[in-house]
Amino acid sequence: MSSEEPGITNSAPEPLPQAASAEDMTFRFISRPPESNVPYQAPELPPHFVPRVELLAIKKLLLTRPNTSLAPITMHGPSGTGKTALATALAHDAEVLAAFPDGVLWVSLGEDADPQHAQALWGTELGTPLSHLPDATSRASALRAILNDLQCLLIIDDVTDIEQVKALNVGGPNCARVITTDKADEITYALKTRRYSVGKMSEDEALALITEWAGILPDIYLPTVKEIIKRLGHRALPLALVGAQARQGITWLRLLEVLRDDQGPISSLNPDDPDTQDNALGLIINLVLSRFGGAQLQRSALLGVFAAGMGSPFSIDAAAACWDVPSTEASSILSMLVEAALVQRLPGEYYALHLALREHLRKAATPVALAEASSHVKDYYISLVEQASAASVEIDTQIGQIMAIFKQVSERGTETASQFADALIAYFEQRGLWANLISLAKMVTESAKQSQNLAREHSAQSDLGYAYTVLGNLDEARHAFERSLEISKSLGDPNGEAIALNNIGAICEREGKYLEAQGYYERSMTIRETLGEKSEMANALNNIAGALYWQQRWDEALNTFQRVLDMYSVLNDRLGQARTELNIGAVHENLGKDEEALQAYHRSLAIYSNLGEEGGQSQALNNLGIVYLNQGDTERALSHFKRSLSLKERLGDRQGQASTLNNIALLYEKTGALTLALDYYGQSYKILDVLEDPRAEVVQENIDKLKEAMDG
Repeated sequence: MSSEEPGITNSAPEPLPQAASAEDMTFRFISRPPESNVPYQAPELPPHFVPRVELLAIKKLLLTRPNTSLAPITMHGPSGTGKTALATALAHDAEVLAAFPDGVLWVSLGEDADPQHAQALWGTELGTPLSHLPDATSRASALRAILNDLQCLLIIDDVTDIEQVKALNVGGPNCARVITTDKADEITYALKTRRYSVGKMSEDEALALITEWAGILPDIYLPTVKEIIKRLGHRALPLALVGAQARQGITWLRLLEVLRDDQGPISSLNPDDPDTQDNALGLIINLVLSRFGGAQLQRSALLGVFAAGMGSPFSIDAAAACWDVPSTEASSILSMLVEAALVQRLPGEYYALHLALREHLRKAATPVALAEASSHVKDYYISLVEQASAASVEIDTQIGQIMAIFKQVSERGTETASQFADALIAYFEQRGLWANLISLAKMVTESAKQSQNLAREHSAQSDLGYAYTVLGNLDEARHAFERSLEISKSLGDPNGEAIALNNIGAICEREGKYLEAQGYYERSMTIRETLGEKSEMANALNNIAGALYWQQRWDEALNTFQRVLDMYSVLNDRLGQARTELNIGAVHENLGKDEEALQAYHRSLAIYSNLGEEGGQSQALNNLGIVYLNQGDTERALSHFKRSLSLKERLGDRQGQASTLNNIALLYEKTGALTLALDYYGQSYKILDVLEDPRAEVVQENIDKLKEAMDG
């Protein structure tokens, strides 16, 4: 945006102005906060933006908000009235940004958008990845803890259901939340908010918007333009399209003529009727496309293959695939379409198609051309997902497009759909997007049932069971694994049976049903023995030993773990040996045999060290520290705890850090160094509290008891 554009008051980035008075409330454009290190996710301001009364009213509320927490602000109104543009303007106002120095978090959602993915993006922007937290509730709590002491502006754009708001309504007392939605009653009645209706522009605002887009509006054309404004219902989107056409050279009389020919006399027209508004928008879009002509018309229409909305950005490369042109050419075309008001430019060289435009564009393309373009886009996104580790940013940004394409592909039930699903499930698992994974696996399951593809359903049920297990929904997980077991039997797949039995056993173990778990593990072991798979036999036997351990059947557990160790030794599975030595050491600890436990932990540490496996080393060191502490050898215990803590910090193992910090605190408490103990308990509590780990309560109790002792 140039500083010469009329209708906008720009200000230099430094110094930021103080909060304006009510009499001086204007829009003061700034491209982004001067501080480069604060989170900032707002999209670019649309070209030729014009402030509106709603913007200034909300700005005043944000700048004069009380010290207490401000209720969310909701902008509601029909599609195409300019809600998102107004929210974007708030995020580009110098005074608003000065009032929220810790940055702007933005997310655009839309129909069926998963807020858990938005939470992950916010967490990453705030420097705290949330992939370790499995569900939306725990991620919301973590975000709330991070934002508690910050002054951030949170903008939740294009909300379609209340659950999206609940997951992202996470600001602290000094944050402000702005929501945009087409579904006013559903959202605002379920949540206490301040409502602002965004509908018609005033005549002056509409004239200013058209003038901005057109570049000039001589007084002689005012009557003509005012009639155009009335016929378009004073709505921002069609007015921008009209202004863009005027800039390209079409006459105002021609624009009015097109509307009159279709709508008839204005005296009999109801411009507020939704059908009338949609029809008028279609007329303007067809006029825009007809002026492009030839290849440009076809390319513009083919944008209809993309999902619409700010929550579904697409890249230059995706557009190049759609049009089958080089990326450089696609970039030039997209820039031209931005100036025509057909697409919105987003940060990072991404673009979005307005929801109100998509169907009108699709009508202008032939079915054959749409099918071919859709195929190109599908191939592009499949290729992108298959490069998950190298293209995570591109996938995260375009996940709305990717899921929309997948739904189209899956409806056809092709082998391509299976490949796409496998790649997506692997990506969701890698990123910890369990809600996405469950939604996808359910779709695959239903498709497989309809096509009676038992093998495909078996795979999807296993994925579902795993995701539900991570989320702690053990009933659903068991149901999925039991269905997987049933399918394996019907297919005559003993390997699948063994896997399903093992998974059901793991569910029982998590529920504390250790004897039942042992039974499933033993059934799995029997199948493994029949198949003669020595590695899987060792793993199954290890699970049996674990179930015995939790039943406190120490001697049986020790004998079984020793058998497991022998099997891993024959297989030369060094990692398996190291893990089993840890387990053997734990059994010895419970039997009160500290020396035997130390020997086992040292053997485990030696193997992990030879393999360069730092996670295992940190666990072995921690366990050694506990035994030394129990023996009263605090010097050795502290040395091992600190070595363990250093490794866990390097690995980013936050829960492991909390455990070892707690152990160090216990050591200092035992030795009478109470101030140091209190410090380490505090460090442990802080981590566990952010992670929503229930052990935080136990650590807090230790802190309270220690403070009482110190005060006494």
